[in-house]
Amino acid sequence: MSASEVPELLVCDTSFVGLVAQRQRHPERVAHWDPDVLTRIDRARNAISVFTLAEARAGYLIAPFSRERIAREERRLQAFGLLPLDDEVLAEWVRLRAATTDRTLPHNDLWIAATAAAHEAALVSCDRHHLHLRELLPEVIYLPARPDAH
Repeated sequence: MSASEVPELLVCDTSFVGLVAQRQRHPERVAHWDPDVLTRIDRARNAISVFTLAEARAGYLIAPFSRERIAREERRLQAFGLLPLDDEVLAEWVRLRAATTDRTLPHNDLWIAATAAAHEAALVSCDRHHLHLRELLPEVIYLPARPDAH
């Protein structure tokens, strides 16, 4: 990549953010992921929605995590760019919601997808239900959580 090229922006959903954390400690858990896709993700500017951040922080309390683990997770999350909730995301959520009335998608996942659409970015997810949005988003990069979940 030349100095003038800006890396691709990818919006990472909560399922991916959680599993990618295990990549260094437990590489076998993600060994089934396509190496070319991982290279693409590694080269990109990876960002998260405020809804991913909220889900992660709620997870700390539900688990519950120790202070040390929360601090570690917060440092890890800071490596992702944080994309705000703005009028463009709101407009995309409305579009996606209207287009998916026949499907039950978790609301936070729809907000995360809307964030990707608003930024014209691919959505990286380990949630199979995001595949239903392929025709509505620039791209869905689906990385199954388990090798048998294709």
